[in-house]
Amino acid sequence: MEKNCSARTLRTLITGIGGLVFLFACEMAKGGTSQAAKPSQSPQSSQTPPGDLTQVSIENLMNMEISSASKKEQRISRTAAAVFVLTQEDIRRSGMTTLPDVLRLVPGLEVAQINANNWAVTSRGFNGRFADKLLVLIDGRSLYSPEFAGVFWQVQDLMLEDIDRIEVICGPGATLWGANAVTGVVNILTKKAKDTPGGLFTAGGGIQERGFTGARYGAPHGDKLDYRLYGNYFDRGEFQNVAGRAAGDNWDGVRSGFRIDAQTTSKDSLILEGDIYRDAANSQNHVATFTPPFNTTPLTQTTSLGGDVLGRWTRTYSPLSEFSLQMYYDSLSRDDVVVNADLHVFDIDFQDHLSRGPRHDFIWGGNYRTTTDSVSAIGSVSLSPASLRTNLASIFLQDEIVIVPNRLWFTPGIRFEHSPFTGLNVEPSGRLLWSVSKNQSLWVSAAQADRTPQRFERGLHDITAVIPGPGGSLTSVDLLGSPSAGDEQMLDFEAGYRAQVTKLVSVDLSTFYDHYKDLQTREPGSPFFLANPVPHVVVPLFYANEMHGTGYGGEFSIAWKPAVFWKLDAGYSFLHQVFQLNPGSQDPSSLLSAGDSPRNQFQLRSQFNLPHRTEFDTSVFCVGRLPDQSVPAYTRFDLRLGWHPLESLDFDLIGQNLLAPSHLEFLNNTGLVPSYVTRGAFVRLTWRISH
Repeated sequence: MEKNCSARTLRTLITGIGGLVFLFACEMAKGGTSQAAKPSQSPQSSQTPPGDLTQVSIENLMNMEISSASKKEQRISRTAAAVFVLTQEDIRRSGMTTLPDVLRLVPGLEVAQINANNWAVTSRGFNGRFADKLLVLIDGRSLYSPEFAGVFWQVQDLMLEDIDRIEVICGPGATLWGANAVTGVVNILTKKAKDTPGGLFTAGGGIQERGFTGARYGAPHGDKLDYRLYGNYFDRGEFQNVAGRAAGDNWDGVRSGFRIDAQTTSKDSLILEGDIYRDAANSQNHVATFTPPFNTTPLTQTTSLGGDVLGRWTRTYSPLSEFSLQMYYDSLSRDDVVVNADLHVFDIDFQDHLSRGPRHDFIWGGNYRTTTDSVSAIGSVSLSPASLRTNLASIFLQDEIVIVPNRLWFTPGIRFEHSPFTGLNVEPSGRLLWSVSKNQSLWVSAAQADRTPQRFERGLHDITAVIPGPGGSLTSVDLLGSPSAGDEQMLDFEAGYRAQVTKLVSVDLSTFYDHYKDLQTREPGSPFFLANPVPHVVVPLFYANEMHGTGYGGEFSIAWKPAVFWKLDAGYSFLHQVFQLNPGSQDPSSLLSAGDSPRNQFQLRSQFNLPHRTEFDTSVFCVGRLPDQSVPAYTRFDLRLGWHPLESLDFDLIGQNLLAPSHLEFLNNTGLVPSYVTRGAFVRLTWRISH
């Protein structure tokens, strides 16, 4: 009864917030502001129908400017990295409703759903619920949890219509982005406020997507300031358990936020944005107890309440030189079956971009981050000490040197970073790009990247299992943090080829070879006796770094427009990793992490424009098996039928995972009971209101 009352209270709150945002949008659209409307500069503003990617030339897509690979605006064709960009049109026409599922569109990324509200997302191996070698950012704000070394994907429920693009780097980005950007960087960039004028309302529901709604309003305030407000809500259904029955892992959440963009002078611009959210997710977790049956899998609810605010000042003092100062604060309170945690992060970052003559384009900057947490144990997991403050500081330098004008560039860089647990880390890189012709380029790179230990690896106490013995004796297997847990290191070598073959075809190929050392293991210690909470013998496992290995593979993507009304995108990735324990290691289980990633992945997407303002889009994702998890290969097929009866109105019919009633994607190793991904279908309405 209490759970139902809480659910009703949350839905009432959500409905009220969504209604207020939408009514405010309608009122402002009718002229509720006294300021003159500023015409939009964007070709895809909210009062016009979505842009048609099939009408965009392949040449324009290849020359799209990105910033993640070099921390400055740079054309994809001039980027010496394995980079892939998802546009807003890619996101809209995919029919995806969650951020992790959107990332399935990127060749080389490994996206696996563990249950209805948890994902494993990584690049180039080492996948898991908390994939600790992938760095994810939204507008420069890191989503990487310094407590658990990963991303809580279920609380990242952005309004997808506000995303401008997602830039993905497969491979290390530690020189520019710091430790933990080892196997990849995902940089999510939202639209400027001036690009979202007027109102937007979206709603839908069906199977799995039981109900969702979102509202947004944006407007100028004078000639130098633009703003937007948004709010959204979702209620998603449960998957199936191994017996084919309902797993009970449904979830819902509410989120709202704002963004303000101001051009204070001809040289100075400001950004201020923030979000607040509440998420309630149900799941089954393995919980060890000292009473029979000693291991239970209760269905419990995890609630997350958080918020963030980010500000950035940019000053441009020449067309090729600018300075930026960014600060953000991020707070998260998370309660689940085993632990309650409060996390507060304050981060300040500056960057200076200097052009020095015709041959040098220099970037340097620094970062300081302080993290404060408080953790209280409820069940079998605890951290010591219960509260801790840590500081992280770094400085980086990079120079793009013109070797041969308009033909050959060399980009060396280095970052010095001081970790709170392991001290100074040095992460160098070097990239060489050769423009073979106007439409094709070759590149090679070498880089070192480190994954630094996080809070739980130093202070964790996790009772993973309790084993009854003769005469009522009990033995527990406890995973413990260790002061000797150190950095994991990767030395990466890459090469790539990128070409616009014709105006209708482009290709992108990248290959890599990686050497890993000091990879994490769990080494046994000497058993000891504890009297609390009941007398028992503890068999400890300690975090250590006693494994090494190699990996190689690559990614290939091709974009083709066989007709003006049709666009095809195909991608393939291959990964092979071999790990070996160091002499003296006693942890053969860590070798199984090689099987957490598929060796082969293939995808094919079709975007087809039909007469009468109709769109027909399909996606096929073929994912290889996970051998050490005994997870079989699977194929996912998604379909979207879109209709635009009016300039301001869209209807979508979307089907997901249509080939089979259910399938397994990933077995989790953090105590979470996995469930089977089920077939889903829903309708979506989008209504745009001109400002």
